[in-house]
Amino acid sequence: MGTVLHPLFEGIILGLTVAISIGPALFALLQTSIKHGIKTGIFLAAGIFISDLALVVGFYFGAAQIVTDTRYHLVLGIVGGIVMSVFGVFTFFRKVPQTDQVEAINEIKVRKKGPLPYFFKGFILNLANPFLWVFWITSMLAINAAYGGNQKSVGLFFAGSLSVILMTDILKVVLANKIKVAGNPQVKLWMNRIVGLLFMIIGAFVITGSLLEYFRGISLQVP
Repeated sequence: MGTVLHPLFEGIILGLTVAISIGPALFALLQTSIKHGIKTGIFLAAGIFISDLALVVGFYFGAAQIVTDTRYHLVLGIVGGIVMSVFGVFTFFRKVPQTDQVEAINEIKVRKKGPLPYFFKGFILNLANPFLWVFWITSMLAINAAYGGNQKSVGLFFAGSLSVILMTDILKVVLANKIKVAGNPQVKLWMNRIVGLLFMIIGAFVITGSLLEYFRGISLQVP
């Protein structure tokens, strides 16, 4: 994957894919912003971002220890790419409820007034999503393998991803009243298809990058 574009831009592609995914975080941002205002929505977005950042940083150092043997780069890259592609296929064909009702995401009640408690709500809401853990650790291992364990490239990749996610979350907050249409089942269906297709493409890039990295390593070893 690292041979196609600059790692930062490749990370931006993943960030955009995550940003347009329709899930609990999106509806939390929209509902909070509409009900409590832009400032409160931004605090919620900040909490979501910090939880993403904490997971990515933790997995970054963990993956640096795991992906040390170049013999495992190819295996981890192919497995990670396949997992991303399978998730893409699942998302592409996932059915959506035939109602325009927006999911209720206010399970975490905020009792204290002011925007600060919404920061912690966003943090906890995001961390409580088990898919998020699987997604970030799979992505980290796969991208590490695709870049041959080059920590600078991996860091740039996820810097691009997280920056885009934060910026688009803030944009969702600001435009909350205009993008309520995200709850429409037809919109959900097409967004699922777009996100699924993008994840399949990213998975293919990861597998391709891992293969190229592997064969490049072999060619360098040949006298």
